[in-house]
Amino acid sequence: MRTIRVDYRDVLREIQLSEERIPVSIRRIAKIFGYRPYMVQRYVDMLGLEEAYKLLQAFERRPPPAIRCNTLKIDCESLTKRLERLGFGPKPVEWCKDYCFRVVKTPTSPSLGATHEYFKGFYYVYRDIAALLPPLLLDPHPNELVLDMAAAPGGKATHIAQLMKNRGFLVANDKAKTRLPALIENLMRLGIVNTVVTCFDARELPLKLRLRFDRVLLDAPCSAEGAIMFDPERKRKTSIEDLARLVAREIEMLYAAIEMAKNGGVIVYSTCSIAPEENEYVVNKVIDLRNDVEVIEPRLNVGSEGLTSFRELKFSKDVRKCLRLWPHRHGTEGFFICVLRRTRA
Repeated sequence: MRTIRVDYRDVLREIQLSEERIPVSIRRIAKIFGYRPYMVQRYVDMLGLEEAYKLLQAFERRPPPAIRCNTLKIDCESLTKRLERLGFGPKPVEWCKDYCFRVVKTPTSPSLGATHEYFKGFYYVYRDIAALLPPLLLDPHPNELVLDMAAAPGGKATHIAQLMKNRGFLVANDKAKTRLPALIENLMRLGIVNTVVTCFDARELPLKLRLRFDRVLLDAPCSAEGAIMFDPERKRKTSIEDLARLVAREIEMLYAAIEMAKNGGVIVYSTCSIAPEENEYVVNKVIDLRNDVEVIEPRLNVGSEGLTSFRELKFSKDVRKCLRLWPHRHGTEGFFICVLRRTRA
């Protein structure tokens, strides 16, 4: 089983935008909204000026939180009635009506994370519905062998276990020891019993776990540029060099994710970023590096299609099958998801 290393400087040479190419008008908009100019220039390059402005405005508004009813412990009709009595307004999510809800109304007290129902493990709280999509598109089944490569704090891992009906075997890995207590607490609170927790660098998993999995989720650590509405510091936090380092790591991680999949195994790559450098660029690089993986159509018709080009960069036409969620189009945080299948192992 193989791993790779990518020099971030090679990435930087491909993605870097010279400062002199950013016009004064873009710099002015960036200053008004508080962004690094290269980010606003990227939005304009992807969307055009008018739609980029709508995106910037959308980043100033938070979408309502979401919950996932934990059907391992309670039926969703009972849960929604209990929450409604407390003053919450759960509304079914269109593409996951059975157990996913946007909470469009909240009381002054208690908060979603402070109810008896929460502490009993009847539901999991998300800042937005977008995070529900990766496990749904991974589509795990009972009795399968599944890997979540960057699992803490557990929103996606516990969702996967729920879809597996607590049967089969789920490995929930996270590199950060400081994040493991939250992961373990959520697994215990929601009554998950088919999961083991590991603490490895995801890029090293092919060397650490001598297993191949039916399904692999990589919700990659990223710039979180799609979550600016929740963390405005993201407007200025990531320099272009920082971004190149993240991209290099994401390429290494996705390569490892594919390495962990069985022949015919499904891999889902996701980020809470709208940067094509972290998304289509990463997917395109990895499928160029390997001849044993393909991008496949997602099982849900959600969001917009992936980009097939960005500035001078051209991507495989198959990258169009990836999904993008845009705050101004879809009323969510910015998100990217790509579903792949390993064709040979």
